[in-house]
Amino acid sequence: MLTRLLSVVLIVLGPGLAMTEPNPLVAADDELFAPMSSEKARSHSLDWAAGQGLKDRALIDTIGKLWAPDESQKRPAELHKLTIRTFSLAKPAVAELVKRCQFGIVAAPTSPILESDANSDFFTSNLQAYAGTFLTQAEFFDEALTLFEKTKPQQLIDPASYFFHKAVCQHRLLKAKAGLATLKQLLENTSDVPVRYSTVADLMKSDLEKLKEKSLDEVSRMMSDVERRLKLGRGGAKVQKTEEEIVSRLDELIKKLEEQQQQSQSQSGNGQGAPQGAPDSIIKGSTAPGEVDERDIGRKAGWGALPPKQQTKARNLIDRELPPHYRNAIEQYLRKLAARQETRSR
Repeated sequence: MLTRLLSVVLIVLGPGLAMTEPNPLVAADDELFAPMSSEKARSHSLDWAAGQGLKDRALIDTIGKLWAPDESQKRPAELHKLTIRTFSLAKPAVAELVKRCQFGIVAAPTSPILESDANSDFFTSNLQAYAGTFLTQAEFFDEALTLFEKTKPQQLIDPASYFFHKAVCQHRLLKAKAGLATLKQLLENTSDVPVRYSTVADLMKSDLEKLKEKSLDEVSRMMSDVERRLKLGRGGAKVQKTEEEIVSRLDELIKKLEEQQQQSQSQSGNGQGAPQGAPDSIIKGSTAPGEVDERDIGRKAGWGALPPKQQTKARNLIDRELPPHYRNAIEQYLRKLAARQETRSR
């Protein structure tokens, strides 16, 4: 009987009447977010479905059964899934998108259905959040973040999930300032955040606060991001520009380490010059110029664009000054870079 009543609501009342009050999630000028209640999620979803002009009675009955009230209080993630299921039943394009996400077919994630719908911010935002989450889990961070930037969090059933996955993208893409702002929104201005989200969010916040521009830590992360993009088949101009920047920054770091070492040796010599028969810990020759030939980057055997003398100096400095995991990461990365560029030049 209850299912029939819901079906009648969808068929007879039409758009705008299944939801008895607009009651948005938060006021437009308020930055506080809370998960949508079961009643509001049901009301929004049925109101949206009523506006789709559905004619198939069996389909209408199915949607009605989907939202039949029960005594259990569903979690925001469960309500979001029910809403996406409603969208899929009413729109074949949504069903196709959901299928592609579930089977991991996200190499070409864009779809017209994800563009803003002036008739329903509720539909567009919750679908964007759904697709963005799957893209985040598949490590398509740029594409996911593009969707998240379009999403209106005031319309979301599960805002905590949205802010968390958006922060993950910003963290992995080294967008420290934007990431910290998103994490602040999640940790301070969003209620009922699951412990698994808040725990990881605290770790990301601490990590981004410590991240220094042009540090070895940042370079190491840039290398990891390049490898991720190449694994996903993203080897275009953006990746090549990042590769050039990585080698340039490594050269700057090497030069800085050389200068620090020379200054230390000068101070230890107490103004009497370097000792006779310099030990092997002292780097001989001139300092690195801090310049990189961008046109020939990575096409020579060895360390990117560095000439043989500076390759030796780089190895010596890294062996003596840097932690083992950084040495290994840099060696492995630059070997891959040189091999890949040599393959391209053939």
